[in-house]
Amino acid sequence: MKKNFKNNIYIFITLFFIIILFKNNKSFQSCILNGTMTFFQNVFPSLFPMFIINDILMNYNFYFIIDKTIHKLLKKLLGFSNMASYIFVMSMFSGTPTNAYLTANLVKENKLSNKDASIILSYSCFLNPLFLYNMLNLIFKDSNLTLKLMLVNYGLNFVIAFLFRKYPYENKSNFKFPTLSFSKCLSKSLKRSIDTLLIILGTIIFYFILCEGFNYFINFPYLNCFINGILEATGGLIKLNALNINIHLKVITASIFILFCGLSIHTQIKNIIADVDISSKYFVISRIFCAFLAAIIFIIT
Repeated sequence: MKKNFKNNIYIFITLFFIIILFKNNKSFQSCILNGTMTFFQNVFPSLFPMFIINDILMNYNFYFIIDKTIHKLLKKLLGFSNMASYIFVMSMFSGTPTNAYLTANLVKENKLSNKDASIILSYSCFLNPLFLYNMLNLIFKDSNLTLKLMLVNYGLNFVIAFLFRKYPYENKSNFKFPTLSFSKCLSKSLKRSIDTLLIILGTIIFYFILCEGFNYFINFPYLNCFINGILEATGGLIKLNALNINIHLKVITASIFILFCGLSIHTQIKNIIADVDISSKYFVISRIFCAFLAAIIFIIT
């Protein structure tokens, strides 16, 4: 009964959107193009090279360099396993959903357990730092405020990691990565990267369409922006830039978008890890917790 009710809700919403699509066809065409342009301007340039770089580094055992250097400090402070250290460090520089891409591939190769992967996902979620820096500078035109927001973004992920410091990771330190020839490594990486990026592109377009559907009914600019940011963080930040509201409220809102990451990224991560049965429960809970904490930090400061 409950399942039938849920199915009927999905059918109703889908049919409802089809009606709106026909009534406002040009708006939705524009929204799909905007989603595609957002992907190619902001997402593809930052993620595609990082996916390739991560695969090449892993193929040539860069993992062992982190294991012998940074891992020692992270293990002492946060109780990280060797793989947790590798994913955490690489995700800090390349942004999410690189963390999901790495964890899914490592689980497929039996280098990481499913349970460990779900824990690591919860605290390795960083919006791409270059994109974030440029976007926040565009919104606030204040490099100090931009750096403060980025520091909170990184700091709260460290807080989540600290909360899991007693978690007993399955530390698979006694294994070797098979080193492929450069051409084989590149070919494998290109195929895997393109498959993942197509999933991300489709997800972004879907959420842009969803945002457009909500925009059709909501005439309050701030509420419209907030819903858009919860659904799709990049689109929400773009709308926030155009809003003429109190700077303090802008900062609080931006921090929520950044730390929650948007349901679009939640869906991207779920799609990337779907084949390897990694739970996204800890990831979702940690994003809600971080968004709440970020809002509190900027309300009282």
